Amino acid sequence: MIKQITSTYTLKRAEQAIIDALLPFTPGIWNDGRVAAVKDEIHKQLLDIQSHNCCYCGLKVNEGGRAEIEHIANKGGKKKPAYVEFVFTQKNLANICQFCNSSSKKGQVDVMLNIDLANYDNCTFKIVHPYFDNPDQHYTWSKGKFKILISSTSDEGKKSIKLFGLDSEAH
Repeated sequence: MIKQITSTYTLKRAEQAIIDALLPFTPGIWNDGRVAAVKDEIHKQLLDIQSHNCCYCGLKVNEGGRAEIEHIANKGGKKKPAYVEFVFTQKNLANICQFCNSSSKKGQVDVMLNIDLANYDNCTFKIVHPYFDNPDQHYTWSKGKFKILISSTSDEGKKSIKLFGLDSEAH
């Protein structure tokens, strides 16, 4: 089952100082070597917070490949930047499995509906947001003869099922 994320990572002062020293964020900052240790700490904490489960499908993140940090509002890159302001925003980061994070899935789609660049918590999304939304309000599950079937009960649920292939054999 998919669970809502109810807490975020916390950084030590020195780690936060590294991030603050990089403001304003520029495209590609996520891959800057100065933040490698901070990213490792975020990843570790998110694994614990999410019980090693993917934020979108609920599968164990390291069973089908390497767990990765997901930017819910896409960060983009140097050549095609997206929402650089949110690159280190706590509720914009979650762990994701490789099934859900393939380049043919969310990386090609803008999931933002309404954007408030000054306050991430005021943004709205086209998909079920791992922190803002209770999955039980967007999905229903039923047991088939050989598998569990997922259905949507909202537009966000429908878009998430399609985007992440939540009704696929892999999931």
